[in-house]
Amino acid sequence: MSMSRETIVAILRETGAAWTASFQNVNDTQFGFKPSPDRWSIAETVEHVTIVEASSGKLVRTRLTEQAPDPAALAETTGKERIIERLNKRDRVIPAPELVQPKGRWASKAEMIAAFEERRKQTIDFIESSTVDLSKYALPHPLMGMLNGHQWGYFLALHCRRHVDQVREIMASPGYPA
Repeated sequence: MSMSRETIVAILRETGAAWTASFQNVNDTQFGFKPSPDRWSIAETVEHVTIVEASSGKLVRTRLTEQAPDPAALAETTGKERIIERLNKRDRVIPAPELVQPKGRWASKAEMIAAFEERRKQTIDFIESSTVDLSKYALPHPLMGMLNGHQWGYFLALHCRRHVDQVREIMASPGYPA
């Protein structure tokens, strides 16, 4: 399965809008509510997604096309869309690498929304304006291995979608503030 640049951009736009809409109207108490001590709050989830968007988007924008396409690396990307699609399943916890765990980097929900939206826009702009076929370049993902440029975009989109579901789960948790 191969996706076009236009499809990736459309999915990035759709999931970005769904992401910010999922928590836009929660109050501060709801934003900070933790369903249990070992689960993230909405605020922590938003911070995590914002960090992933910033770090992965920057990686793609700055390093993806630095070197000529590597046939061996590209061969490793075959079929990765199916692996990326596993992100949509919430049947298991996928531990976040230390680098993208929440640590209180932003002071408010508004700052996190602005940071996320700016990073997502930069990624979309890069994918739309690139003069090279991004599917012919690859970089490693820490959990999924080698991904090509389109797969990185798909990963960012589905990562948001996964965490929209997590926000809904938090909101449905016993004790979630009214």
